[in-house]
Amino acid sequence: MPISIQQIQNKLARWQTATLLGGITLIGLALRFYAIGTKTIWLDEAFSIWLAHQPLREMWAWLVRIDQHPPLYYTLLHYWIALFGDTQGAVRALSALFSGLAIPFLYGACRYLFARRIALSAALLLAFSPLHIRYAQEARMYALLTLGVAIALYLLAVILFDARSHGARWPWLGLALAQTAVMLTHNTATIFWPLALNSVIGGALLWQRQQNTLSSLPMLNAPHFTRRWLGVQLLALGGWLPWSVPFLIQSRLVDREFWIAPPTLELVYETLHNFNLAFLPAWSSGALLGNLGCWLLVGLGVWSLRHTPARALLLVTLCLLPFCGELLVSLRRPIFSERTLLWITLPYAILLAAGIGQASRMAGRYPRAVVAGILILLLGCNSFGLTQYYVHFAKEEWDQAAAYVAQASAPGDLILFHATWVQLPFDYYFRHTGKTAELRGLPVDLFERGVLEPKMTEADLPRLQTLIADREHVWLIYSHDWYTDPQAILPRELQRALVLTEQRTFIGLRVMHFQRAP
Repeated sequence: MPISIQQIQNKLARWQTATLLGGITLIGLALRFYAIGTKTIWLDEAFSIWLAHQPLREMWAWLVRIDQHPPLYYTLLHYWIALFGDTQGAVRALSALFSGLAIPFLYGACRYLFARRIALSAALLLAFSPLHIRYAQEARMYALLTLGVAIALYLLAVILFDARSHGARWPWLGLALAQTAVMLTHNTATIFWPLALNSVIGGALLWQRQQNTLSSLPMLNAPHFTRRWLGVQLLALGGWLPWSVPFLIQSRLVDREFWIAPPTLELVYETLHNFNLAFLPAWSSGALLGNLGCWLLVGLGVWSLRHTPARALLLVTLCLLPFCGELLVSLRRPIFSERTLLWITLPYAILLAAGIGQASRMAGRYPRAVVAGILILLLGCNSFGLTQYYVHFAKEEWDQAAAYVAQASAPGDLILFHATWVQLPFDYYFRHTGKTAELRGLPVDLFERGVLEPKMTEADLPRLQTLIADREHVWLIYSHDWYTDPQAILPRELQRALVLTEQRTFIGLRVMHFQRAP
């Protein structure tokens, strides 16, 4: 049977799209792997590495006792380190890979909602996002969370908008698995992802039933949709269920006490700014105009879906419900954090790209020039932000602190740590210096109380006095004191018993050397 010209054109278009998407994905991966091992490991990353080195059963037990996160990322990192080691670049490469793989899945989800150019624009914005590249270069779970949501969004789009998949089981099973992965990656997503998703689907089904009309999400009208949807939710819940009791224990511990400060209007604005223009000065006049422009484009993206309100509601709900939900929960116990909301930038990027497409349609004679101009402006801002990140953004300087103490200390010296878990990033570098020393935590040794960040009190002074008795040289590694030693009890008591001979300040910590008076 001869091939028509239209078929040839369609094949050429698909080949061109695949080539462009592959190029965008490779660029995104290259940006995420670029200089990935140059910045030092900071406190949270060191904790990830320490946990990943534990046997699995002990790791999961530690998570329940001292952490606030589910086990999926740490478990994957455990096997990753076994294969590739725990150097700075190696441990972060897992996150970089997760983050880069989210790009084609975001394109796939967007393509079911909008034209090819808009989907490619969304993929391009994600590939160049300084915010995503930052978390792609951290040995933490946020890039995995982003990938899980990207896959779930893609499979959700297949289920809702691809009539060819009607009757197929793989997207339903895949969505259940992706949703389980999301819920086992971060506890806030355990609440807000299913809540946002089921609010939209449940609301659409309820509206359809009450109005006795067909839904604007066509596949909701398909036979057995409700039964299959409930099956997906039950499968996802069943996959997460083994972690339900630890989740409740962790939630109770967070509700009792957590380090995050209450959100302010300034913090909310800066979080939204980072969604648009991360690593650019948030309060500069240029940033204010840039943010207003981005929000205008997002508004245009919502407007472009005015004839399909269910689709607009889906994207808007996935953006706003988790954001507002964290703010609402923070009225009782502050949990609002940019990193935990990283995944909502995926539907946000889709709306931003849709807004660019809507702006081009409103431009009249030169739509492609408008799209190109806006993308060049946004990617230019992102490129500048990336330069700021690669060149100027610095993490805690544990490598320099460890090198300094290793050079200046002598055998028999005592090294004290406060807060206690800062011993982890210090020892990550100190162990490679070849020096040996006695490392002790304050107010207790590492995780001795089963508390991640125990606070120093006057009742802990007898232990301090016992540790420093008959010591000629004592080093204090002092960090996160604003939270765990706000009254500066440790340096005050050490200066009463010993003489402070030297103090060095590094990013994120101070190193103090005390010596017994002659």
